[in-house]
Amino acid sequence: MTGFRILLAGGLLTLLAAPAKAGDESATSGGEAGPKGPRALNRVFNGRVVKIKKKRVTLFYDFEDPIQLKDFEDARPPRLLDASQNRVRIEGGRLVLEGSSSIRHRMEGTGELRGHFFVRISDQGNVGTVFTEPLLSDFFVCMTLFDQRFYKNGAFFLCACGLHEDEGADTDMALVNWRDIFAGNVKNKVKVGEDAEVEVYKDGWTEFARCEDVEGKGSSKGKCKEMRTYQFGLWVHNSRATFDDLTLSIELTDKFLELNNLKAELDAEWEDIPQTGPLAGIGGVPARFRSAIDAYASGGTADVRMIVRAIATKSIPDRGREVAAEVLIARKDPKAVPTAIDGLYSEDALTRKLTIGVIKSIVGKDFGYSASASPKKRSEAIQKLNSHLALERARYYG
Repeated sequence: MTGFRILLAGGLLTLLAAPAKAGDESATSGGEAGPKGPRALNRVFNGRVVKIKKKRVTLFYDFEDPIQLKDFEDARPPRLLDASQNRVRIEGGRLVLEGSSSIRHRMEGTGELRGHFFVRISDQGNVGTVFTEPLLSDFFVCMTLFDQRFYKNGAFFLCACGLHEDEGADTDMALVNWRDIFAGNVKNKVKVGEDAEVEVYKDGWTEFARCEDVEGKGSSKGKCKEMRTYQFGLWVHNSRATFDDLTLSIELTDKFLELNNLKAELDAEWEDIPQTGPLAGIGGVPARFRSAIDAYASGGTADVRMIVRAIATKSIPDRGREVAAEVLIARKDPKAVPTAIDGLYSEDALTRKLTIGVIKSIVGKDFGYSASASPKKRSEAIQKLNSHLALERARYYG
């Protein structure tokens, strides 16, 4: 957290998002023959347009093309940090942040701002996301995934931050005011060099963050002033992290629409929905989940963990989660069972129901597990399942 306070103190939020430059419509998929809304957005953004509902826009970044970096801006106070420290690039299909770097997406919006992405950390640990006001604000809300000083590596906490108005608040860290909204620990959930799934959102006073299956929800009310408009950012301090498959969604402000000549062209409702495959007709499934489900259903060697995650990801439409379970059931691969077991502990009833359906279809019995039973009864059934897996280890782990 210290690193991020240094990054933000005093000047980060005084930057105004520059008007977007018109670009070639062919720079992103969906621009060739889509309705006027996607075509208009393709002139402004280099990410793929996933969904439009009036002024609410969802964009996706696979970071395969360096031009996508143009949709982000440096979000650090230049007078505090040497420009050479902001080492940001796209490399190997991932967004790379090194040193003391902070960037934010140029979309300025209101209502619910939602971000979903995968992060891969180094063995250093000052990494997080941030919600900032677009202009002349001394307040921000920061979600820290990893922190070396206050909570040690593996910390997971979200806090509201602000600067006192005293002279020197831009350089004196003692004048920075920050308060936790919630805290947790993801140390045992995230491995160095492996992707961790992250989901965050802010809607008015309400903030939410999830890393893998560790999540927290709270309110910044009383901890900082209300942000009526915000932008989404990523940061590292004395660290290195890479990001991939970023999905952002927010309702664009009238000011942003006007600055980018979008106001007359975005009165549309459109969604990029697959027409083939197991998810045909189902929207709202993030690209990486969709790819894994499609590959596994066609007999490929997809990452089973991604499909199990899809079952447990509440932001995915229920039908999409059901399809993820169905493709596991269709393959009946015993090696999917150990990966799926975590879903039996979930607090979400649909996750428990779908998971036990998968396990029963592969193993042949449910060991008395009921998704609606008490935690104690569910735990007893899981112990029986684990004993079964131990006795037939070669089948499930070999």
